[in-house]
Amino acid sequence: MKVIKSDSLGDNSYQQLFIDIQTSYSKVVIWQLDPGTSKRNVIESKLNSYSPEIGLLYFNLSSNDKIESELPLYFYSELGQLLFKSQIEEMRSDIFSIRVPSEMKVLEEDDLDELMSKININLKDTLKTNGSKVVIHESRSSNIISMSQRSNRDQDFLNNEFNDLSLDEEDKFFADKRESPRARPKIDKWVRLVSESSEEVHLFRLFDLSRGGIGFITMELALFPKGSVIKVVGFEDHDLDHPLYAQVVSQRSVDELEIEFKVGCRFEEGQS
Repeated sequence: MKVIKSDSLGDNSYQQLFIDIQTSYSKVVIWQLDPGTSKRNVIESKLNSYSPEIGLLYFNLSSNDKIESELPLYFYSELGQLLFKSQIEEMRSDIFSIRVPSEMKVLEEDDLDELMSKININLKDTLKTNGSKVVIHESRSSNIISMSQRSNRDQDFLNNEFNDLSLDEEDKFFADKRESPRARPKIDKWVRLVSESSEEVHLFRLFDLSRGGIGFITMELALFPKGSVIKVVGFEDHDLDHPLYAQVVSQRSVDELEIEFKVGCRFEEGQS
């Protein structure tokens, strides 16, 4: 059995586990132990939505499901064979919310058999599956999420940023020939990003932005060789809940002395 914790795995990788459970519509078995009768009330549900910005998970609740808001809940996820415990935050007629657990257990087959023996619930028959091994997301490709999967906070911010731009005349001319025409900010704006070579966060002036890519001004050209990948972690005082990943595709000088350079990057697929 392996225990994974949010502080050891990293926020993005830990959050991705719940995003995977939600987007795959995986089944989750939930039960409560009645302290008075020692009986277990078992229901089957699915993760309806996840709000990482407030740390809440929302599960479906049918009219036939009976759970007690004061008792702790135990969760077993079909995807990843994950086991965790939490408490109800809010309960309505068709949905309830819980706090994101600080840790989860990843069960092997023998762990699952031992659990079923102890609680007297046949999780395999309930789910009609043996589950699948958990995927711990540590590479950048695994952490990439689409706009629809982002938190509402990030979606609102990014959509506003994409709209609050002005096209140069040259870009207007070619706009109908581009998938995502680049636009420059109406006023000076700043982007915070991390290069592939270190985890240091740098602040650079935003040059242009679109749903397809981003450009910024820097004097530290060596940090961003062509083909390398950057991680956009925020804009000015807004921290993104999930970073944007982009590949460096171009570099050019923006002054006669070649002191400052514009670095152009293309967003990795699947984020727009």
